[in-house]
Amino acid sequence: MKIKTPIPRFWPGAVRRAVPLAFATAATLVLLATACGSSDSGSGSEVLFQAEDGLVIHGRVFGNGAPGVVLGHMLNGDQGDWTTFAETLAVRGFSVLTFDFRGHGKSGGGKEVGIADTDMSAALRFMRVRLDRPNVFLVGASMGGTAALKVASREEVLGVVSLSAPVSIRGLSAILDVERVASAKLFVAAEGDGGAASDAQRLFDLAGDPKQLEIVGGGRHGTDLLKGGDADRVRGLILDFLEQYRVGL
Repeated sequence: MKIKTPIPRFWPGAVRRAVPLAFATAATLVLLATACGSSDSGSGSEVLFQAEDGLVIHGRVFGNGAPGVVLGHMLNGDQGDWTTFAETLAVRGFSVLTFDFRGHGKSGGGKEVGIADTDMSAALRFMRVRLDRPNVFLVGASMGGTAALKVASREEVLGVVSLSAPVSIRGLSAILDVERVASAKLFVAAEGDGGAASDAQRLFDLAGDPKQLEIVGGGRHGTDLLKGGDADRVRGLILDFLEQYRVGL
């Protein structure tokens, strides 16, 4: 069944009254959020926003530049997997939003992978409406990469980075979506990571231009590509891609 994606609501009165004052303060000051210069879980500014079904999603904002970057984590991971890289992007002048998909980290609900793209859509809307960053990149690892491709097929974004994204995972599939992504695309996977490299090749083949495919060494998956022997190369690929397509903004 196709899931409709109406504009999600952000911080309605009932939710504002239900959350601690500290969270509400963080949300109202979110435009002043800056990276703290450390990689601990306390960096950035905590924010809350709602998915289309009203479920509250927990996120963190780093930096206050432009354009925006939304980072989506892997299945069974959480937004903390992105903290160090989010801080790097903030230093480079981006506004960055990490968030916990439903059923992960601090976000409630179950792990409904099949609708992960609706959580990503809510994060994109938050970046555009609350952070006033209309131009946004989507970057996702594994499940987050598949979700990012689906969202980019129906929303105009600056570009999409997919790290080890499967063609489909637990009811979430990008097979019919990737060809409709008009923006620039970067697919990255490790050659020794099971079927990740072949999935990246398949998505690349289905996608239209502009697009780029990079198969790196080793067997790391998703955000783990930002660690280990090929980490510098992977970080460089992502940063070069973002810098290339932010030109003129």
